[in-house]
Amino acid sequence: MQAESYICVHREAYSTIRRTLMASKPRPGRRLLVILAVIVLLPALFYSAYEISTLSMNERMMADLYATQVDFILFSMNQHMWDMANIHAGSVNTLFEEPIGSRQFTSALERFLQRNPVIVAIVVADTFGHGPTLFSRGASGALRPRIEEVLRRNGEAIERVNRYKRVEYRRMVSIALGDTASTNDTLLLIFPLESERFGPRLGGVVVNETAFIQRVLGPRLTGAAGEDFSAAVLKAPRDSIVFSTDSVSAGNLSQRRDLWLLPGYSLGIATRGPTVEELVRSRYTLNLGLILLLDIILIAGAWMVYRSVRKEMDLIRLKSDFISNVSHELRTPLALIRMFAETLEMGRVKSEEKKHEYHATIVAETERLTRLVNNILNFSRMEAGKKEYHFASVQLNDLVSDVLKTYGFHLQGEGFIPSVSLGDTLPPVKGDAESISEAVINLVDNAVKYSGESKYLGISTGRTNGNVFIEVEDHGIGIAREHQEKIFETFYRVSTGLVHTVRGTGLGLTLVRHIMDAHGGSVRVDSVPGKGSRFMLLFPIQESSGGNHGKNPDR
Repeated sequence: MQAESYICVHREAYSTIRRTLMASKPRPGRRLLVILAVIVLLPALFYSAYEISTLSMNERMMADLYATQVDFILFSMNQHMWDMANIHAGSVNTLFEEPIGSRQFTSALERFLQRNPVIVAIVVADTFGHGPTLFSRGASGALRPRIEEVLRRNGEAIERVNRYKRVEYRRMVSIALGDTASTNDTLLLIFPLESERFGPRLGGVVVNETAFIQRVLGPRLTGAAGEDFSAAVLKAPRDSIVFSTDSVSAGNLSQRRDLWLLPGYSLGIATRGPTVEELVRSRYTLNLGLILLLDIILIAGAWMVYRSVRKEMDLIRLKSDFISNVSHELRTPLALIRMFAETLEMGRVKSEEKKHEYHATIVAETERLTRLVNNILNFSRMEAGKKEYHFASVQLNDLVSDVLKTYGFHLQGEGFIPSVSLGDTLPPVKGDAESISEAVINLVDNAVKYSGESKYLGISTGRTNGNVFIEVEDHGIGIAREHQEKIFETFYRVSTGLVHTVRGTGLGLTLVRHIMDAHGGSVRVDSVPGKGSRFMLLFPIQESSGGNHGKNPDR
């Protein structure tokens, strides 16, 4: 009955793991299709769309490039000049809040003219431009009659300023003063002046055009042109360059626009560096580079597809080997249990010593089956994320002693006498005693299976670098360095030497790593082929190890 019970349990475990494997069986064809679509079709589609969209844009782009950039820079420059002129107008309005001729007015006027060297004089007149008064830093004898004449001749401009004022909109009007040698380089900006002390007036500032361009417009123009363009301000009628961002001649300026605030001045712009033809060739080189890049991507994609399909085929082989190994692992102990159980049932064994031996064999094989079933079921739960751990305070020395007591008969039957060295006064760790025992048993079972003719098994505990450890050592076949990380992967088994003749599921060390990860610890391996292996389970030392219980999923 005991044997039949174990057979039923193993059939259930075998069915569970087979369903899991069949459900998760990879489909290389579908995955290959997805990989090809991502690596080959999508880049080709994007590149085709890019080429189609740029065919009609190539010619327009170069033609529109200058106009767009010039319009942007022109707007920025004009806006900056308007802003600065409005700031001056606001300062003049504030200035005339003080009584004219007072010490406060004189002091404010001097500070204003000192801060703004581009301004030659301030003009105040009535709303019709009559009786202008000048405030300047020096003699204004030659400037006053010219301003009176300009205001008299530009009544329409003055009316336009007043009309804007009536709708509460400040709008400046610029008038060139150039007529004599002393006024050829000056400009009058007129605007409405609203003073609570004097009432509505007409205000204005006389600006030195060259200084205004170089000090106010120049820095802004240099920043707007950047490294891509050369810009210059030219004065009609001879197109003399007043300011330029770098060395450029008037003939090289391909696009020009008038400056609104400065009559007779224009802004010219040209590309710095490559010509339009050079830009076209550069674009061709870029497209060629994109094509080469796509070719490289396609080659790399083909290599990745090959690697992926090869990896999938290896996984299929590993799973197939796993099913075969599990079937063999189940069949061998079940056959022994059935054989000895039938012999005892038929009464063919007369001596008590033989009966005891048969019973002991049955018990050992059922323990072997139990470990195999537990490994399979635990692996299935871990993969599904349903494995639960019951944490409590665990003394590792007591745990190792219990494992050796339970597993001792099997070790004696295999010819092993464990060499045990338990550390003194080890602190308890917080863990699941059953799971830790399972990890230790898996390591001991591996040591027994792969020891070959050397029947040495060492088990020790101790402390190292803030951790408590359990170490299992054998003098068996060892593990090559290139396999020492892979042995913890699912289904992985080294297929050379003694390992090739020893059956196994390839799950034992995978479960060990799962268990140690769940406990916040780690597993280390130190192995030399032909000399043996040492596996160390490292557990972090807890600050306080209580006896509280809890559940913690594996993932």
